[in-house]
Amino acid sequence: MSKTIIFDTETTGVESDDRIIQIGAISIDSKDRDYHKVFDELCSSTKAISIGAMATHGIREVELEGKPPFKETEFYRYLIQNNKKENYLVAHNIGFDLDMLQREGFENSMQLIDTLQCIRHLYEIGDEINGYKVPNHKLQTFRYMLFSKDDEDREASRYGIEIKAHDAIGDVVILKLLLREIYKKIIDKYALKSYEEVMQKMVRLTQEPIEIKVINFGKHNGKSISQIEQIDSGWINWLYKEQKKQKDSNDSKFNKDLFYTLEKTINSRK
Repeated sequence: MSKTIIFDTETTGVESDDRIIQIGAISIDSKDRDYHKVFDELCSSTKAISIGAMATHGIREVELEGKPPFKETEFYRYLIQNNKKENYLVAHNIGFDLDMLQREGFENSMQLIDTLQCIRHLYEIGDEINGYKVPNHKLQTFRYMLFSKDDEDREASRYGIEIKAHDAIGDVVILKLLLREIYKKIIDKYALKSYEEVMQKMVRLTQEPIEIKVINFGKHNGKSISQIEQIDSGWINWLYKEQKKQKDSNDSKFNKDLFYTLEKTINSRK
């Protein structure tokens, strides 16, 4: 029976040398009939917490005193024990969290599910959910569009968890609820039936790029790609070259969806 490990990290910051200082995770079996373990651990780091990160997650240096380094946490031992191709590793924007794990020497063998990429495939900006229009694909945005406080409290009570703002284990509870919604949405949209079919669809959606409709940065912020192509195709060319450099150098800032969209736009000229 496969296991699904849903996890979230809090870190010292977002730079290339930052490290994990908190891990939250829930491990469930296939079909979510039962759970194996819950993890809520602080860990020490040789890298100081940036003030920006501290302001986000509220973890102070003093709280890490006497805590083990990440590789000595219970979660890391569990991760290594279950690092098998039949299991699933789930996070929201998994590229960031996986990169943090890799900095600790972890080499992943599990199948990856990125709930962020999945909901980008399933919900477009402007789609309506429970009377709200989707403004972005952030976890907290979907939390308030999809789940009531009662929903959250019921789920948290299953694991003896208290949900707090910007806390790794609290976010994992929300992430688990979101995974359940994605599961149901995929069944409806793609007419799949079996558990493995749905999970494998999530894996494929995680890998597949998405065509971006609107640019949300730079001098063309708020304009559609088609508009920009008409008024400033040179900017499209420049941005494509910059993205290709990032791709070739394995830059963590590389955006596969943006690259896919720009390449498709340029190729359509031919």
